[in-house]
Amino acid sequence: MPSTRLKTRHLLPAAAVIVLATPLMVLPVHAQIRGAGDAPTGLTRRTAEAPAGTGAYHLHSGDQLVVNFRFTPEFNDEVTVQPDGHGQFRSAGDLKLEGLTISEVRALILAESTSKLVNPEFTVTLKDFERPHIFVAGEVITPGRQDLRRPITAMQAVLAAGGPKEDAAMGRVVLFRRIDSEMSEVHILKLSSLKTVTRAQNDMVLQPDDLVLVGHDHLQTIGRYIKTANLGIYLQPLSSSPVF
Repeated sequence: MPSTRLKTRHLLPAAAVIVLATPLMVLPVHAQIRGAGDAPTGLTRRTAEAPAGTGAYHLHSGDQLVVNFRFTPEFNDEVTVQPDGHGQFRSAGDLKLEGLTISEVRALILAESTSKLVNPEFTVTLKDFERPHIFVAGEVITPGRQDLRRPITAMQAVLAAGGPKEDAAMGRVVLFRRIDSEMSEVHILKLSSLKTVTRAQNDMVLQPDDLVLVGHDHLQTIGRYIKTANLGIYLQPLSSSPVF
């Protein structure tokens, strides 16, 4: 009677499968590349990072993710969220990422990679992200974008932009706040002058993507709402700074 032979086959680094010629028996030690008929199993690890202090951060266009698989490094990825909100992964294909949290992205990768992987152990890390920011335009010394590193009001943003010019109409500063991709809401702020900062009326704490416009006294009347695409009407020739 022929003796039973022991064979060892390495499917993955640090993961072995022991096969006996008679009878046939397969003993998976760690996660392995998925074969036909295998059933997905649950999560074994959940690791995610987000910008400090942001809590459940939601992804935006331009954000960068790093995906590392413990036992299948050939599926590792560095993925940038594209302008259409999607990203391409070796393990899961094309996925819609914009608006998702890191934990939601991990769950989505796990669900969409079941045709290739069984019980994968992997991490999803936010490598870089779009910093919240606002814009100050018009009659200020240094118009342009400002990153939001702390809560800031419209008056403080004007001061951070070098302050108003001599002919600036600080009694009628316009704040444009995006409602959605189509429309923005208009707020008129009476910020007076630098000498009466403490008596500024209607000063507002700014939100990401707010646009503060410091204009002239002759700036035309603006309605309560405006199409976001039409903001350029009020920025030229006041400022050449890109907005939205």
